[in-house]
Amino acid sequence: MLVTFNNVTIKYVDKMILNKASFTINDTDKIGVVGVNGTGKSTLLKAIVDTVPLNDGIIYKKSGIRISYLPQEPVFNEESTILDEAIKLSNVENDFEAKSMLSKLGLDDFYKQIKYLSGGEKRRLSLAITLLKPCDLLMLDEPTNHLDIWMINWLEKILIKWNKALLLVTHDRYFLERITNKTIDIEMGSLYMYDANYSKYLDLKAERLEYQLASSRKLKAILKKEAVWASLNPQARSTKSKERLERFKELEEKVSESKDLISNISREMALSSKFSRLGRKTIILDNLSKEINGKLLFSNLNYNVLRMDRLGIVGPNGSGKTTLFKTILGELEPTTGTITIGETVKIGYLKQEDRILNSKIRIIDYIKEFGETIDTVNGPLTASQLLEDFLFSKNTQYMPISTLSGGEKRRLQLLSILITNPNILFLDEPTNDLDIYTLELLEDYLESFKGAVIVISHDRYFLDKVINHSLIYENNNLFEYTGLISDYITDATTKKKEHVEKVKIERNIPRFTSSEKKEFDTIEEKIFKLEEEIELLRKETYLCGTDYQKLIELNNEIDEQNIKLNQMYERYEYLNNINEQIEQYKKEKYNG
Repeated sequence: MLVTFNNVTIKYVDKMILNKASFTINDTDKIGVVGVNGTGKSTLLKAIVDTVPLNDGIIYKKSGIRISYLPQEPVFNEESTILDEAIKLSNVENDFEAKSMLSKLGLDDFYKQIKYLSGGEKRRLSLAITLLKPCDLLMLDEPTNHLDIWMINWLEKILIKWNKALLLVTHDRYFLERITNKTIDIEMGSLYMYDANYSKYLDLKAERLEYQLASSRKLKAILKKEAVWASLNPQARSTKSKERLERFKELEEKVSESKDLISNISREMALSSKFSRLGRKTIILDNLSKEINGKLLFSNLNYNVLRMDRLGIVGPNGSGKTTLFKTILGELEPTTGTITIGETVKIGYLKQEDRILNSKIRIIDYIKEFGETIDTVNGPLTASQLLEDFLFSKNTQYMPISTLSGGEKRRLQLLSILITNPNILFLDEPTNDLDIYTLELLEDYLESFKGAVIVISHDRYFLDKVINHSLIYENNNLFEYTGLISDYITDATTKKKEHVEKVKIERNIPRFTSSEKKEFDTIEEKIFKLEEEIELLRKETYLCGTDYQKLIELNNEIDEQNIKLNQMYERYEYLNNINEQIEQYKKEKYNG
């Protein structure tokens, strides 16, 4: 047993986060934590690392336990470089190990200061550090946020092989299905532990809710009898009568709790805004290309958005997906080509960044900015009713937006887009920070949406359910793919693995060829030299001043050198793996 919660209670203002929660994390557990946004998933992890106070109860931790924790909002020394911070916070001795991990997460500019990183890059740096740290318990809070599909696939393989304890908060349902062996479900302060992965947990939860519904009906029947007794006995009470009245009060509370729980779980989010008619002419892209700072992001793109299109835009981080959206929507000028938008087109654009600028405003007042009442297919709804259908209770509606969790803010942002009645949706990473329950409702809504949906996402499960074809970035070009995204990733991984296995057989590992041995002996020196060359090129860019052409040339050369450096890192890993196998073979042979 690594960690044990014993009747732990945590409150935030008047909101109950955990109510007398008890459970244990064992050394082989891989636990997924699920629940609606704002229920306390992140708080559970923070309680283990002592960053939130307990109102009651105690958390026991094994003496000397090592915990590696990925928070949602990492904090770094802004003046430090990526590599220095990674080495310092992970305590690794070999900087090649750190560089390899950083490269896999798209952080190749090792000497870039952290103050110049984007929020997504800081998250990936935090993940690299978390994975590098030796630990007994690995705790990851939404680790797939800001990772592209290839990185997510790589991380999934690492966690499948992980042989120590894992506590994972994620909305990635493939992760929960393939990695976890237990599930914690947090509902209205109550914590339920299931000895099951995601699909089995769903079956067990359905059984529990059916049982609770039956219990609720039985409690109501008992309560009705007790109410009759109470009304017929207004005179002085005996001790037995007082006990019975106390029991009556307890029953009332139980029925109320059961009713709230069933209501909360069974509520459907009203994502059924009125549909604006969409004519024949939608959005037409003709020979579209975009170049930024000398880097070509896409070229010769021709596409006609169909009225019921379900299109995914897929590619690595930094490939230009969001730039493509901004170009289509007129926020950026195309380098070449034209964009034609039909007169009947009404666009709803969910951006990656938070569009709610005033966090002090009350939730109800924010929605009222769009109207006191909103027209839906089921008739007009007040702002309050619509918020309730979007899982914001009446009490919550009068709180400032700043009190909401990241996922709740994202849900509110989504609501503000959908109530404008769009007929073409541009969704940029819509799954970030949303809970699984909201994701499933959004998927159902998009399935019945009478218009076009174009979505950028790294969530393989979401893409598999929602889209029917994709534009995939590969070598600075977009090509169309009509299969499931998860199949595309699997096929690409399988081909790469088959190639590696073929090479291993041909080279009869564990054994170096003479050229490989020579290469292994010199590769570290070559890596150091190439890193120095890149750093000199970077310093040269600072001296360019207004010489734009020279700056472009230098940046292109840096990009080329970084590609070579990544290839050398991969080559070093390959050769080092052979060397380790040779050493292991020698050791086994000697011992044998």
